[in-house]
Amino acid sequence: NKTFSVLYIAGTAVPLALTMIVVMYFHIRISPVYPELHRGNLYELKTVKFYYGKWNSSSGACSLPLIREWFYPLKSVEAVTAVYYYNWSPFYIQLPDGVSELAVKCQSTDPDYFKVFDFQFIDGIPFSEADFRNRRRCAVIAASTARRLFGTEKAAGRHFTMDYQDYTVTGVVRDASTLTPLSFGQVYQPYTCLSDYERLAQQTDRPAGPFTTCFRVKDNEQGRLMLAEIEELVRKYNLSHAPKDERIELGGPMPAWKRNLVSGNNDVDVKSLALFWGGLILLFLFVPAINLSGMIANRMENRQSEMGICKAFGASRMYLLRQVIRENLLFTLAGGMLGLIVSWSVLTLGNRWVFRMFDPYYIYQMDGADVVFMPSMLFSPRIFVSAFLFCAVLNLASALIPAWKSLRRPIVESLICKK
Repeated sequence: NKTFSVLYIAGTAVPLALTMIVVMYFHIRISPVYPELHRGNLYELKTVKFYYGKWNSSSGACSLPLIREWFYPLKSVEAVTAVYYYNWSPFYIQLPDGVSELAVKCQSTDPDYFKVFDFQFIDGIPFSEADFRNRRRCAVIAASTARRLFGTEKAAGRHFTMDYQDYTVTGVVRDASTLTPLSFGQVYQPYTCLSDYERLAQQTDRPAGPFTTCFRVKDNEQGRLMLAEIEELVRKYNLSHAPKDERIELGGPMPAWKRNLVSGNNDVDVKSLALFWGGLILLFLFVPAINLSGMIANRMENRQSEMGICKAFGASRMYLLRQVIRENLLFTLAGGMLGLIVSWSVLTLGNRWVFRMFDPYYIYQMDGADVVFMPSMLFSPRIFVSAFLFCAVLNLASALIPAWKSLRRPIVESLICKK
């Protein structure tokens, strides 16, 4: 029955595709993906609230003096990096033709940025601590930027002009994705090269500033020690500044996977998110399964005479039930593969639309910056197998109940049923 087969396969493919789109979206946001391969050991702090006087307050990310006095000296971390957060406007690279310009996303950071994140260097090395301290105009660039500027990825030691300043390429890294906005960049420069660096370095009156701080720890135990160490710093600061009615509150550090669940500086309610999206996924899977159960029941009614003839020639109920199960597994496998292809196609071809639908502020928007999908983003064997097995169990349960009820009929009653 071609109509039944098409409806069954589509009824399996569509809910599995919807489920895979939702699951892969969260997989990209919270699972280890390049260059954030250690998200389980990565923490992010980008919310600082400073209260002064009785009614006055200010908030933002971290100031440079705060990072230098508190976070760089931390003992219970593997590495700490500061990333210029208020870098919404693109930088412009002047192309060799002397007329055209290339807008790029430039991350202004420090040398430990390449210890916190797991960048793969194609050529060269990161800029050094000496480059950073001496405010040398140098940069690590992405492979796609190197190809655009020099026609090759082997560009270490070459020069380019950005915002009419001469820069030296120290290294070339494999491109990060715009889906990892914390680590995505086309150019990575020392933040000491910022035009207003002197002002930022001397901003001692407010602990809130324009830098996100990222911490990398070895394991969960070291993460707990780091949080305790930072809490102690906050406690001492608030005690010493109590006579001035000054105190500080930090929004974290928070695990990077948890921070990625929502945009901006909003609080993260993991339980509510899990209940909402988990319920939505179950709805995607259960409603089609109920519809398939009704279709299978009707199909079994139409096959009663066939089943009656098989039983008359000695076929047992278990033999016929196994035949029905095999048919359903074949349809489920076909529907599962089709659903996987559909989900990949939707994410690849309509990626900006899909991710804007989930969170309009998550994906980094920039003309000329394509959404790069890594293989680990689009396919996780564990996720696909789990979703497919869950879908298969639901489909089999939908088939077993009507099939078993139908096969329990006496042979004579089955034989006189009309097709």
